[in-house]
Parts: sequence; C-alpha cells; structure tokens
Amino acid sequence: MAPTSKRGSAKKPGLLEEAPEALLQAVIIADSFNRRFRPLTLEKPRCLLPLANTPIIEYTLEFLALGGVEEVLLYCHAHHDQITDYIRESKWSKESSPFQIRVIYSPSIMSVGDVMRELDQSRLIKEDFILVSGDIVSNISLQGILKEHKARRLADKSCIMTSVLREISPRHGSRPRGENALFILDQNRERILHYEYLKQSDSESPVLLPRELGKTCPTMSFQENFLDCCIDIVSFEVPPLFTENFDWQHSRKDFLHGILMDELYGKTVYAHILKSGYAGRIQSLQTYDAILHDITRKWTHPFCPDTNLNQQTYKYTRGHIYKESKVILAQSAVIKDNSIIGAGTSVGDKTVIAGATIGRNCTIGKNVELHSTVLWDNVVIGDNCALGNCIVANDAHIGDGCTIEDGAVISFGVTIEKGSNIPATAKYTKISTKKEKESGRFTQVVHSKTKTLNEYEDSEDDEDEQRETSMGGLSVLEDESDYSDISDFEDDEEIPGKRKKGHARTSSESEADSFFREAYNSLLGALKQSHSVDIMILELNGLRMSANAEFSEVRRATVAAVITYIVSKITGNENTTKVVDATVEKLLPLFNRMIFEVNDQAELLGYVQRELAGKERGGTLMQAIGMKLYNEDLCDDEGLLAWWNEGNGPQGETPEMTKVREGAKAFVKWVEEQDEDSDSDEESEEEDDDDE
Repeated sequence: MAPTSKRGSAKKPGLLEEAPEALLQAVIIADSFNRRFRPLTLEKPRCLLPLANTPIIEYTLEFLALGGVEEVLLYCHAHHDQITDYIRESKWSKESSPFQIRVIYSPSIMSVGDVMRELDQSRLIKEDFILVSGDIVSNISLQGILKEHKARRLADKSCIMTSVLREISPRHGSRPRGENALFILDQNRERILHYEYLKQSDSESPVLLPRELGKTCPTMSFQENFLDCCIDIVSFEVPPLFTENFDWQHSRKDFLHGILMDELYGKTVYAHILKSGYAGRIQSLQTYDAILHDITRKWTHPFCPDTNLNQQTYKYTRGHIYKESKVILAQSAVIKDNSIIGAGTSVGDKTVIAGATIGRNCTIGKNVELHSTVLWDNVVIGDNCALGNCIVANDAHIGDGCTIEDGAVISFGVTIEKGSNIPATAKYTKISTKKEKESGRFTQVVHSKTKTLNEYEDSEDDEDEQRETSMGGLSVLEDESDYSDISDFEDDEEIPGKRKKGHARTSSESEADSFFREAYNSLLGALKQSHSVDIMILELNGLRMSANAEFSEVRRATVAAVITYIVSKITGNENTTKVVDATVEKLLPLFNRMIFEVNDQAELLGYVQRELAGKERGGTLMQAIGMKLYNEDLCDDEGLLAWWNEGNGPQGETPEMTKVREGAKAFVKWVEEQDEDSDSDEESEEEDDDDE
C-alpha cells in the first residue's frame, strides 16, 4: 500500500540551484501511558496488538506513507525490544520503504511531555513535523493540511500548531465514552481560542476562561462535538516550550490548555476540521471495537482487510466477509456479515460466526457461536461454546462447553477449563507483576486442581478518578485521563527508588510516586545531558512546589537518580571513587538545599543504602558515597552514626541491604574511632584546665 520509495531520488543542488526542502518528518509516540488494555499490554505493546488481524501500528505507518512523510522517529519505552524487532523485520526497514524509520528507546519516557523534551535535547527535528500516537487509523490526506499550516505560519508568525478535529455525534462509537473536551474557536472555526478537558465527575462545574478572551474575540464558537484525532502539525518551536515547562506532561491538558490560557506566551493554535475522510484513535477497548467495525465496513478505505497491508491474502465477498486462503469451513458452518477469517483456520460443523474477527491458524469446534467475538492467532475453541463480544488473545485454549460473556478479555496463552462460565468484563492472564499483586489487581482463580489463572481487576482506589466505559460489550474501568503517569512497561515494579516497606509517607501513595517519577526523570536527564546544577535546582524546586512535596520525597528522588547515574558511568576499569567524587562535587549546591539536620543526613544515607541493594559493587559504592558526603560536610559524625545505629537498623533490612551496609563498616568504624579520640582529647583538655 505504501508509495514508491523516494530514497535516492533527490539530486545534490548545484551552485545556482535552490536548496531542496527539508524532509517531511513525523514523530510517533508508541506508548499509551495508561493501563486501558491491561492485562494484554503486560505482554505486548498496544501498537503491536492486532486490529482486523493487522498490527495497529501498520495503520499509522500506512497513513504517514500516504501523506508523503519521508522520515519517521518512533519513540518507545514499554516493550521497546518487541517494537524494535518488529520494525527491523517489517517492510518499513527495507530499501523500498517510502520513508526512513528510526526507533528511539528512552527509559525516561513516561509521558508525551517527556518525548517532547527528548526531541528538544536530541535536535533531530529541523522543521515543522507531524505528531501522532502509534494507534492512529486514518485515511485522510495530509498534504492539504500541511499546505494550510504553512500558509498560516506565513500569515501568523505566532502559529505553532494545527490540530485535526472530526465533527461527530456525542454517542458515536469512536468517541471514548465518558470523555469529552470543550473547544472554543473563533467565529470562522479556524483558530482554537481555548481548550478545556471535561471530567465526567465535574460535568456541572463552571469552565474558567482567560480574562481577555471575551474582549479580543466577542464572537466565539463553543464546540463539544469534536473528536480529537490526535493528529497534529507541530512547529519546531514546540519542543523547547516543553523543556521550559518541565511540569507539562499531557499534550492537551497541560500544553494546549496552558499555552492558550496564558497570553504571555503569545502563541496561537489552529484547527483543521475534517469534512471528509476517516480518523480515529484506539484509546480503549470500546474504541478498539468501534474502529474494528469501521474497518470491516470499509469506512477506512483503502486500509481494509482485502488491501492486505501485512503480507496477507484476504478476499472480499458480499456482506463484508473477508477470508484468507487455506480456510477450512465445515459444510454446515454459517458465516454471517462483517466477519474476518485468517489463513489456516478451521471451523467445525454447525458453528455460527456472526460479525467476528478470527486470526490465523485458529481451531474452532462444533456447535460454536461467535457473536462479534475477536480471536487472535492460534486460538483453540472447543465444542459447544458460546462467545460474545470479547477478546481472546494468541494461543489461548477455551475448553468444551464454555460460555464467555460480552466484555471479557482472555490474555495470551490462557487455558479456560471445559464448562467454565466467564462473566462480563472479566480479564484473565497467566502472568502478573509484583507491583500488580501488591496493588490487589490480581486475584488467583483456580479452575482445576492443576491449573491456576490470575484475574486482573481494575483499580477502584479512587472512584472519582475512574469511569465505566462501554460499547458493544467491550467495557473497562478507565483512568480519567487519556494519558496517565503509568506506563505499560513490563518491569515498572522495578523503577529505581520505588517506595519500600518501612518508609514514612507524608502524602498519598499516588501523589508521592507521581512526584518521584517526575523528579527522578528530570534529574537523571539533566545529569546525562550535563546540565548545570543551577538548572537542576530550579527544575527540582519547581516540581516540589507544584506537587507540595516534602523534602523527604526530594531526597528520595535525588538519591535514586544519582545512584542510577553513577552506576551507569562506572565501567569495568573505571575508578569508583573518582566517579562518585566528581558527581557529588557537582551536586553539592543541590544536596545543601535538602539536608538541614541530623535526621535528614541519616535518611539520605538510608535511601542510598536501599538504592544500592542488589547492585554490583553496592558495598564499595556505599562506602565511597558515605566518605564523600562526610568529607564535604554534608554528613557529620552524628548523622552517619545515626544511620548506622538507628536509621534502618536490622529490622526491615533485606539481605541485600545488609550486604551494602557491611561494605561501609570499615569507614564507619574509623569515624567511631575518630569520635572516641576526639572525646578523649576533650576530656584531657578539661583535666588540664582543672589542674591549672
């Protein structure tokens, strides 16, 4: 489907020739930064999940190829290895690809704002660029929108972005349920004057508008019926704005709202309202279901199953039925409208497939009913089963006589015992992370004496921050924000500095962890980019004040970032003391602003001990850091001994922490001896004074 390759077609300009235009660049953000597709995304990134039996990211890449994009920067964090492998083996990495694609992994990416700051630091963007997420399905032409944007930029030097909006009904399937936004436009419906994210819980709350808005624009258009397509034409001036505003995380709630609320920025944003074409984003299970049906009905043409985007062999038959080659259907099997069946799949006698999507190499037994069901590859369905509007992932096995109700999700490789009844919205998976277990999101469900599954449960810690979203049976309790501070990263329970048992909490867990994540990423990024300590202090102080965080939280995040940085700088032959000394010396002004008394010193050393637990050279580093802090007067005898004797103590210490503590034993013993010698000298002096 992709256009012919443009590589090698550009000529080197001669002395009298005009220089060629810069490459049209696109930035794809692969991560969703939320949990809406869990437990599926515990094992696979959302952008690689199949949609109509094609990986979601293929639709995004085809859309960009159709728009004439020449270079793609694909940013990812969660499951970055899977994304890298997929792109490397795909047609997009071949010589015939219409664009060059580069996968960029960064462990510090936790939000859209982080991606923009990475962009600013990398200097990879040279001109205005296209910004999309990795789950966009669209057949619109970008050329006309780009032309409009360039014309606006010439006429309005303050224009920094054009956003694509689609006018749809409030109950349209591709609009996420319970999620809405207010766009205020000028009378021509071209310039966006204000943006407000509307929470379901605050539907009756008044909207605060900029004070000068009514004066400058007496005639305005208030619109709540726009679907934000999450397709933006962005000026190269935007990434630096995110760097300047390090607390901006969301592209809409923070950046768009903030830039339009504060007239001091002097920037303008415009809208391109679609009059034709299709654009949608896979934001939830509900929108996944809706867009799947739109693809089946060819609303997304030319991106339909029979286009065969991904080395497929689908053929279209009347009633929007698509079948690949080598499909085996029993003579009595019934295939109804809006169904997709992948290659190598076999369907048993008297089975009814109605509006279902079935992947490759599936085995479906006799007397089975599939109504709007989604089966991915290599799924086995036993005889006499009834499945509703649910998702069954790769390699799952459903035993004979099972019933799976609307909205259920059966994750990768799960086996459901025969005769089971899976209720609506239940989610089953074979795996669980330590973090999820501790949060109570998994419940063990025993189906037989030998097999145990984990049932994934959506968090209900704060009902005000969640809502129920349902459409066609696929429903899920979703976070109120399209972008949250939580990634689908498979190892997110091992984030450095994660609060462990024994630490006092000064704020709620979510607030503390949110501040920690932002502060940790900010400081670690600044260290890696060799920013000045003054900038680090400014950013950290701003984060602390905006989050109303205690200094204890500041010390925790600082230690985690510093330990991560030091460990990354130490190579096999590197002198540990040299790296520690250089790092601590640079950060002396920062440490001086967070250590005020003996208890602070002991707590800081305790955080260092915890961060070094389980790390190679942990004991050696503990001693080197302790000595440097002591020599720089950041920690005195009293603080060091308070940590050693009382700070953590033997209670609550893991074996790894004890091992780190032992590494500093020689230094602590020396300090104790010095302290005793000092006391002896003072006593001697007092005796001499008495003699006189």
